[in-house]
Amino acid sequence: MGSIVPGVIAFALGAVLAVAGLVPWAAREYRRHGKLGVRRGLLAFGTLVYALALVTYTLLPLPDDVAAVCRAAARPQLQPFTFVGDIVREGGITGPRSVLGNPAVAQVLLNVLLFVPLGALVRHAVLRRRLVAGLLVGGAAGFVLSLLIEFTQLTGDWFLYPCAYRLFDVDDLIANTAGALLGTLFAPVVGLLAGSARTTEEARVPRPVTAGRRFFGILADVLAIWFTTGLLTSVTSVGLALLGVPDGGPLAVGLGIVAAVTAPALQLVIVLVSGRTFGEHVVRLRPVPVPGGAARLVRWALGSGGWSALTASGLPFSGLIAFALAVAAVIGVWATRDRRGFASAVAGTGIEDDVNTGTDTGEVVVGDQRP
Repeated sequence: MGSIVPGVIAFALGAVLAVAGLVPWAAREYRRHGKLGVRRGLLAFGTLVYALALVTYTLLPLPDDVAAVCRAAARPQLQPFTFVGDIVREGGITGPRSVLGNPAVAQVLLNVLLFVPLGALVRHAVLRRRLVAGLLVGGAAGFVLSLLIEFTQLTGDWFLYPCAYRLFDVDDLIANTAGALLGTLFAPVVGLLAGSARTTEEARVPRPVTAGRRFFGILADVLAIWFTTGLLTSVTSVGLALLGVPDGGPLAVGLGIVAAVTAPALQLVIVLVSGRTFGEHVVRLRPVPVPGGAARLVRWALGSGGWSALTASGLPFSGLIAFALAVAAVIGVWATRDRRGFASAVAGTGIEDDVNTGTDTGEVVVGDQRP
């Protein structure tokens, strides 16, 4: 059970960080590939969970009784291939069953397998088509990371604890590096999982405005508002608690109001300055024709900005109106021409891929016949 807990923690924390990183990842995808890649997304999530798993398996479980752990702390194991003697003492290898039943063998195999994904990912990212160079880079990455892990254990999480509560073992360094070297051979599998990517030129070709693209833009707006409000509220609460300010005092109430209205205000600034919401920037969509000041205010008020302002206001019927705006936004994507949505329809604007203008990157303008 103890070996399962770090993995569970890595997956749970990875899911939280994946949601936090979803918007910037999507913005990068639309600019590099012109669309979201589900397979690339799953690979990115798997990489994040794997990285967190390395951290959790390195640091966890944390010691409950530091003094007792320090009294029983073992010296670093600096003799290479000591695991061979450990395997012999545990009964050796006499067949397939002995491999599975020998704890010393299982420990070595676990350390090898733990670094196989690292080698595959590093070679895929850096030198996927060059075997020898990929082996060298993947092996070097495995060695350096394993050495960092071992020193983290040797120093008690870099002197956070007064002693090493995990064993520094040179055999772990050898097994981890071997696993990374082995993993470089699986880089083509990572490439298959990631799928083919569009070239930069293909990503500059305008793509249709689909319902999925519009909904993801709305989701990006909502996530940005939630994370901004949550971060400001958390920082404010912690700061007030450290200062000993009572919850119901004027200062606490005033800062709470500021934290609640900041996200809608930022969205208003973005829409008034650029004519489009934060989420539309993420998915590379823009209103057409370029809206004037009044139309921009309408797009904000009837979109995610107005929804978030109503949610934060606490005024009578504000929750009901905010819910109505959310329903209108969802239905509007399906019901309006060209997926322009409810707010755009009321503002009298359409919606299109911003590649049509060339204004987002300053590069290709589709339909330009100049030499």
